Amino acid sequence: MAHVLIIDDDPDIIDSLTMILEANGHSVDVKTDTGQLIEDVVKANPDIIILDVIFPEDPQAGFKAARTLRKSERIRHIPVLMLSAVNLRSNLAFSISDSDISDDFMPVGAFLDKPVEPRALLGKIDELLEVPQTSH
Repeated sequence: MAHVLIIDDDPDIIDSLTMILEANGHSVDVKTDTGQLIEDVVKANPDIIILDVIFPEDPQAGFKAARTLRKSERIRHIPVLMLSAVNLRSNLAFSISDSDISDDFMPVGAFLDKPVEPRALLGKIDELLEVPQTSH
């Protein structure tokens, strides 16, 4: 199974995701901020990254982190799944979705809204890792 790096500041989300992922055979590392991003990702050496958007220091930190990850030759190959409640918590006149994925704005493999159903999360991880689909 995959080694997953969760980058999120919410302990409840981290616990929930970790429980789902570990129950399905994945190993998990956690990072609670976007500081020292490249160094920490290299050290964790994940197969996939689950990245939040909103962090206390910056409501757009996740978007900026995604761009930083994509620009790094050392780790740009690692798929990023953006998982966020930005659509519920922001006052935007529009919502963020997979259709917003682009090299400039949101260079990630996929976007899912929080809260996420375990089956949808696991399915998206399998899709990004190109794992043959099984029932979760």
